[in-house]
Amino acid sequence: MQVNAGRIQRLREGLQPRQQQCFDLIPLLFHLNYDGLPGFSGNETPFKIANYQPDDALIKQLQGLSRQRIPTQHLVAKAQLSALYLMGSSGSIGHSTSSDLDIWLCYNSELSNVAIHALAEKAERISEWAADFNLEVHFFLMDAHKFIGDEQTSLTGENCGTTQKVLLLDEFYRTAQLLAGNIPAWWLIPAACEEKYTETLNAFYDEGLLRKDECTDFGGISSLPGGEFIGAGMWQIYKAIDSPYKSVLKLILLEIYARGYPEINSLAHTYKNTIYRMQLSLDDLDPYIMLYRRIEGYLKERGEHERLELIRRCFYYKVSLNLSRTHRSHNWRRQLMDYLVNEWGWDGAKLRHLDNFRSWSIEQVITERKGLVTELTRSYRFLTEFASEHGSDHLMSQRDLLVLSRKLHTAFDRRPGKIDFINIGLDTDLSHEKIHFQERESKQEPGVFLWAVYNKPIEDQPAPLKYSKSLLETMLWAHLNGLLSAHLHLPVYPSQEKVTEFEVRSTLASIRQYIPYPRPEISSQAYNHPAQLTKIVIFLNLGRDPLHYLSTKGLQKISARSDSLDFSAQRENLVVSLDMVLVNSWGETVVERFTDEDALPKALKSLINRLKKQNGLSSPAVETVCHNPTRPQAIAARVRQLFSDALEAVNSPHSSENTRFVFSVRDKYQVFQYFRRVTNYVAIESTEELIQFLGAEQESYSPVVFDPQHSDENKAIAELYRLHEANCISLCIEHLEDESVINIIDEHGSLVQFKQPQQSMATALSPIVRFLKVTEHRQRSNTEAEHMPERSIRCYQVNRHGKQVKLEKLKLGGLITEGRFISVQVNVDISETGEQDYYIVCNEKEFNSNLLGQEMFSALASYVLGLRASGTRYPIYITEIAMTEAIIESLPYGHDQTRHYIDLKLKIEKRINHGLTLD
Repeated sequence: MQVNAGRIQRLREGLQPRQQQCFDLIPLLFHLNYDGLPGFSGNETPFKIANYQPDDALIKQLQGLSRQRIPTQHLVAKAQLSALYLMGSSGSIGHSTSSDLDIWLCYNSELSNVAIHALAEKAERISEWAADFNLEVHFFLMDAHKFIGDEQTSLTGENCGTTQKVLLLDEFYRTAQLLAGNIPAWWLIPAACEEKYTETLNAFYDEGLLRKDECTDFGGISSLPGGEFIGAGMWQIYKAIDSPYKSVLKLILLEIYARGYPEINSLAHTYKNTIYRMQLSLDDLDPYIMLYRRIEGYLKERGEHERLELIRRCFYYKVSLNLSRTHRSHNWRRQLMDYLVNEWGWDGAKLRHLDNFRSWSIEQVITERKGLVTELTRSYRFLTEFASEHGSDHLMSQRDLLVLSRKLHTAFDRRPGKIDFINIGLDTDLSHEKIHFQERESKQEPGVFLWAVYNKPIEDQPAPLKYSKSLLETMLWAHLNGLLSAHLHLPVYPSQEKVTEFEVRSTLASIRQYIPYPRPEISSQAYNHPAQLTKIVIFLNLGRDPLHYLSTKGLQKISARSDSLDFSAQRENLVVSLDMVLVNSWGETVVERFTDEDALPKALKSLINRLKKQNGLSSPAVETVCHNPTRPQAIAARVRQLFSDALEAVNSPHSSENTRFVFSVRDKYQVFQYFRRVTNYVAIESTEELIQFLGAEQESYSPVVFDPQHSDENKAIAELYRLHEANCISLCIEHLEDESVINIIDEHGSLVQFKQPQQSMATALSPIVRFLKVTEHRQRSNTEAEHMPERSIRCYQVNRHGKQVKLEKLKLGGLITEGRFISVQVNVDISETGEQDYYIVCNEKEFNSNLLGQEMFSALASYVLGLRASGTRYPIYITEIAMTEAIIESLPYGHDQTRHYIDLKLKIEKRINHGLTLD
């Protein structure tokens, strides 16, 4: 209790008067529960701390603060709270003015969930109240009985979750300070009796030396489970991302414990034994001093002096005292730290260097980071090997393991294009650096040019700070690491690229606008979910003028003056390089670079596939940036609209998974489609090939969306697809001078286009509409009714007005029954040789390809001519087609769709009409 009081007094000395007032009142606020007091959250909230007797002065202080009289009859109620304990660095040399306070709020096991929730709400309100005093306090609700029973919550901001229990208890026992309530039962058990902790404590109860309501029991630490080391190590590496110096100290302590396993002399036992020997020096019992001394002895014994020097720096930065500066007050923390640095042999120059970390050069920052990452990596490998050697499974939950691994992946993964952050642990200002960029040929790959970042003049031939494939990536790396925050001019030395000073200056302004520095804080809750893209910024043609690029490729020159947004209509591709910056919810920033004529479709494919993995969540808007001399605004606007249209078509919540998206660049069409769990694209050379490609069989309904800026010749098809729906057959006819063009989209979205001689509307449409209806009835007869809803057939006529194309809906009326046609029914099967066999019935007359061979179609034509009284030669139309199961099973997806019947109809009609000498 003497040591406890001394440490609390040391803590109070470091607080300002108002903070001291707040700190002193915290136990009383949990002891009482009156409306009007800070933190009050309802009359049902548990209150009163066991064995706590607030003095009158403290009650008067609270009355003065709340300006109301505090009743005393409430104090006779049964205590529902057992104790308040400070835990961690508080009261130690490691507790600086910026440190927070961690307090374990212990409650009785019999409290209901409703009461515990009310208590948690009160604790949160008291934390908010303390913040008004500039005091950061975190409360952790603890039930000692459940703690012993291993019922722990999962990983949250300051909680180690399921990763460690006994190791957490070790830290608690060597750092805890009793604020109010019961003493820890562990204090009363001599270290020699730790193996029989429970038996010894029960003996004290039985002999009347101790009452159970006088202490709080979290259990003993006679041994440390091997399975905790890997979990605790992962937790500390997780914490190291934000506080590396503190975590490195704790990781080496874990290493020390692991090397002594299973015999472990924990720091908690050392702490208790020292007090039991009445060695009560607060300096020697300081938790951080004890931690350092244990590590120092371990590293000296192993002769690892470089690690010891790193540990001393970690300790110095954790203590956070600038010893190189003169202070009027010379408190105990400063005196103790002065003693240590003198012991280490650090001179004034060393201290000035450490204290002036904000002015370090980038090389010094990188060196320090490398040392810390090396130590973290070493600790991780050691603990992993320990777990493997001792067969110790880690005790982390799968959820905690996933969260930890995600944050470690974010911090330390170095995949190509990902921006790595060099500043770790120290808030170093690197804006004073003089930064230069140079394009230079790779020594490993001759002919490949890379961009390098330097902080010294190029003529001095310095070592580069960073290499990357693009100027944009190097600029972004320098920007997000704070190297460009004060720069207005950037010296750039290109070799192959044609980047201008204006481009560089404008690009830097755009980077600052869309991807600001410093980076926003990432909530720990973000790692509970897979990374989601939160920002997409595309930089176009940086350092590559498309005019120059096209001329070197021997392509047609274009005007640099035009501001037309529809550059695809110019039949040229004005995107020759594309840097896509992707920022996700874990704080990762990745640059993907695409070059040459296919940069645009490659980038769009990559982005679509990334967004597909976001499980239908809405994607951020795409921002585009172009500062090239050739049509920058038009190119940026066009690409932004194209990406927006494409993502809306294939990746919006209401779009079909199998949607196809079509756009044209130069003389090619690009068709995107999701197939077998990935989106890919196909480059198509002509309109004829595009129509053929859109006619391909589909496994399921696959709508087609055309880029609104598509070329004129496909506008009728694009409009027909826009009006098309699932379970629908859409047909449009356009009359030209001497022929009609018919486009049909079937129930799966497959397109069929064919031409026929100019005829009246009824004569042109009636045969095909009747055939479509008969085909639907045949398909329905082979399918359960509920699995095949009735289809609608919609007919349109194409009307053109200049460049405008509209589809006028036609009424079917009597098209299905209009006109008189000779009945021609076709049955199709597969022969033994794999060829198609035809069995045709025309007006009850049978024609079989097995019997007639190639003569069957001419024989059928002659028969039809005989049926016509006038002998007039006009086209014959198939009225019905049936396919055997063998034919259907041979189709690409094992099922028939309307396009298969139309294809067969057109193929057979052509051969019959050839016999009529009509083609």
